[in-house]
Amino acid sequence: MTIETTTAEQTDPLKSVADAMKDAVNQATEDAARAKERISQMGPEIAHSTSRFAYTTSYMISYGIVYAAVFVAKSVPQENPVVEGFIDGGRAALDAVNEAKGIKPDVGNSMPA
Repeated sequence: MTIETTTAEQTDPLKSVADAMKDAVNQATEDAARAKERISQMGPEIAHSTSRFAYTTSYMISYGIVYAAVFVAKSVPQENPVVEGFIDGGRAALDAVNEAKGIKPDVGNSMPA
């Protein structure tokens, strides 16, 4: 028994593999084009969601820090040198920032040295 294959029999399997690969490439190209279109449509939504996430995260962090600082500041007695030092240091920092920005100091709020 001799195994003989003809040229037509050899090209059929290769042709079907080539056709399958061609179909796969065409499908991948179409899918990529559709994905690109969806992403371009979703761009503003993604930007809005990212912006909203950044805002909410920043808000929560700053709220937690400020709330904790105010809670601690209110729980410490006001008439002691530590609190007075914090108040004076805070006012000096505000004056330095205002001076750097070119804003004239508010005479009513500054404490004498």
